Amino acid sequence: MKKTLIAMALTLASSQLIADEVTISTGSRGGSYYETGEQLASILNDFDYETKVLKSKGSILNISRVANFEASLGFAQLDAVAWWMKQNPNQAKNFSVLGNLFPECVYIAVNKDGPIDDEGDLQSTKGKIAVQKRGSGSAVTWEYMRDLNAGYAKSQTFYKGGMQVLSQLANEPDGEINAFLWVSNPEKLDQRYLKTVLNSDQLELINVNDWDLNDKHEELGRSIYRFEKPDVKKGFLNDKEIETICMDSVVIAGKAADEDMVDDVVDVLVNNRTRLFPPE
Repeated sequence: MKKTLIAMALTLASSQLIADEVTISTGSRGGSYYETGEQLASILNDFDYETKVLKSKGSILNISRVANFEASLGFAQLDAVAWWMKQNPNQAKNFSVLGNLFPECVYIAVNKDGPIDDEGDLQSTKGKIAVQKRGSGSAVTWEYMRDLNAGYAKSQTFYKGGMQVLSQLANEPDGEINAFLWVSNPEKLDQRYLKTVLNSDQLELINVNDWDLNDKHEELGRSIYRFEKPDVKKGFLNDKEIETICMDSVVIAGKAADEDMVDDVVDVLVNNRTRLFPPE
């Protein structure tokens, strides 16, 4: 009987520990989301929270996990949040946006000798654009762009990406695809897609500045995208300039998450960002 009571007590203690665990849904190992998640987990450990960092395929899975109470916190592109809320209106109230992590911008590369000269061509049947895998942040960005401006839906969409596809675009001006879209942190100038485009004689970036993309999202109370001119190359003598849409990647929290923990996360995002993003 005594052994049974001890076992029950241990089981209850273990269950309570799991219940109190802060789970953070992030991204693929080695990516910005995963790295940031590990840093946030370390900070929360210092605050005496038990934490667990979950690998993820990206924004959509992170939102789904938080909305379904499978994770306490998650990272997502703001346009992915807006898109997911539209697709899942009954679960949109299950989480809230706590604050911003870092900016992310949209880049579209084309072949200089191909049929796409500007974003207007992507609002026509001439467009054949690769937007990465289904469910990726880049693919969701393209879906949300098409929600804001139906003209983009006239382009043919290919759900694939990677260096091989970018190489195909460089070598085949009139090939299967004629544009390549990706989303990344504009502060990371060593990103491989950007480096590949800048080092290619055949590839160039086009502007993404259609005014329809600045529409305000009513539920979130702000525009998802803003127009910016991110740096694309290091150094003062830079003749490479583009204007494109950028957004914030954000931290979301489930409504069932511990209020004190959520308050501590907001404090980190607002007042202690250097702990989350230590200077290099």
